[in-house]
Amino acid sequence: MKKYLYSLVFATLILVSTTVVKASNEVYYTNKENIEMTESEYNNLLGLGFTEKQIYRMDEQTFLDNKDIEGTVLSVDEKYIRNYTILRNGITTYHSEEITEEEAINDRKLQSQNPPLRGPAGNYYDGVVATTTIKVKAKIIGISNTRMRFMTDVDWFTIPSYRYNDIIAAGFESSKVQMASSVYFRQDWMDGNGNDGYGIGCTPKEETNGGSAIFSLPSGSLSQLESYLYYNVKKADGVGTITELYSSGDYAHGTSYVSQSDLYSHYDVTSGVGISMDSTYGSLYQSNTAAHATYIGSW
Repeated sequence: MKKYLYSLVFATLILVSTTVVKASNEVYYTNKENIEMTESEYNNLLGLGFTEKQIYRMDEQTFLDNKDIEGTVLSVDEKYIRNYTILRNGITTYHSEEITEEEAINDRKLQSQNPPLRGPAGNYYDGVVATTTIKVKAKIIGISNTRMRFMTDVDWFTIPSYRYNDIIAAGFESSKVQMASSVYFRQDWMDGNGNDGYGIGCTPKEETNGGSAIFSLPSGSLSQLESYLYYNVKKADGVGTITELYSSGDYAHGTSYVSQSDLYSHYDVTSGVGISMDSTYGSLYQSNTAAHATYIGSW
């Protein structure tokens, strides 16, 4: 009798255990690439700073690389920037200003009704040649006692007319942290017919003050254009407890063609500033106001 009761209890435990395991592995979400995710895996991705849209589009390798990492978004900062390209007396200049989210949304609505603004050719045309609006978001994510992740998101609220090689970056304080992983980059877009596309091709650059990627924008008619970059960091050698830390998310948009190999040595990711272009190609790139995510705590 005792043997029977033991067998019954053991069988019940196996049944309960099997049920629990099955429940924890139930498919909670399936994205557009037909990747099935459990609720835990989906929440892990959110905790790593990925947006719902980024998870929906995510490829299998990115999913496998991140699904089991538990993270917490510690700080986010975003900037909405309107860029002006101005031609006066044959000289082209660029001007940027920070605007509100409401103004950026309105710019998106206006572009959907009208093509991008371009001025006529001519050395003496006086006015705005083109305007674009962009959102730059910087994030700091805690992923362990020894690692943090810096992430930069970019969303074009108005699609740029000039599409060559652009730069996306995340900068940091080299006196506090140093890079602890490779740079990961991805851009996503939707064409005028509603078809999705994406690319991960880029020229990554890892520096003392941050990481960046040079990449080519897609051509053709687009209704959406977004990109993001991330990498992990660790404390710099000899650094103890960190109570304040920031990451600068930045983006530079090219208005003329410069090859990625030529561009590579003519910019840097600098502490507190973001992307800093030298005089060689600086006049060909629109620089934005960097977003600065700031972590206050104890790490």
